[in-house]
Amino acid sequence: MPKILIVDRVLPVLSEQLSAHGYECVTNREITHEAFVALPDEYDGLIIRNRFTVDAAAIDSKPHLRFVVRIGSGMENIDTQYAESKGLKCISTPEGNANAVAELCLTFLLAALRHVANADREVRQGAWLREKNKGTELASQTVGIIGYGHTGPAFAKLLKALGCRVLCYDRYRHNYGDENAEEVSLEELFKQCNVISLHVNYLPENHYFINKKLIDQIKHPFIFINTSRGWAVNTQDVLTAIKEGKIQYACFDVLEYESSRLQIPPKEEWDMTLRELTETDCVLLTPHVGGQTYESERRHVEVAVNKVLRLMN
Repeated sequence: MPKILIVDRVLPVLSEQLSAHGYECVTNREITHEAFVALPDEYDGLIIRNRFTVDAAAIDSKPHLRFVVRIGSGMENIDTQYAESKGLKCISTPEGNANAVAELCLTFLLAALRHVANADREVRQGAWLREKNKGTELASQTVGIIGYGHTGPAFAKLLKALGCRVLCYDRYRHNYGDENAEEVSLEELFKQCNVISLHVNYLPENHYFINKKLIDQIKHPFIFINTSRGWAVNTQDVLTAIKEGKIQYACFDVLEYESSRLQIPPKEEWDMTLRELTETDCVLLTPHVGGQTYESERRHVEVAVNKVLRLMN
């Protein structure tokens, strides 16, 4: 009977469904990297979110391991190149939370266009500033989506249904445009869009993908949304662009300050950039919750089970 170790929070139905297909599932949500390395080499599969880094030491300790499933989209905590060189298959489940992330992007955009956060703060302080908070309608926007894998198309589908024009760019794909978004060059996207939403995986070549040099290529003010990975954006450069009027509004669900466990440092350890970011009115922040819905939890299970069964069969 193939044996699978589950080391992170995931719905119990995952182990129930795998068990029904003849797998023995063992759950240990407290295990550390060191404890995993010390375990007997008796597992065929590992299912993880961000419990620890699956590095060379972890991989070498389990030559019997056949696959690693990362529940979610990013694979930053897995040394995928080394794993595959050892014949270890790496799987993720980005399909599971694509719709959830897309809905948060839409929420961000509507909140920015209608000044929701600032208006809420003003009313609570006794100010009733109707003219100041006059908004912009969503259908008047041309939205540029950078990265068109899973969440990008899901966001485009929502936007198209609400009357937006959508352009998309993906450096790793060709002929990916669809009925919801027009495929264009990055330069053309910058030229036409007044909203730019980032949907790229974190790879070394995507480190600080959004930076001063790139922002300076955009000749008009725009709204910026990042729900992908924090390290893909130079936060200080975005703050500078806000001060210079190049970015009208910035929405972050992810920050470059996050650890591999998707946590940011305690407030007393924040640097000046992070402090300034949290004190800037035209910035909206959420704690990496784009993919966190009850529905996405269930879809992650469905995707993971299907991919494991296909691989093992």
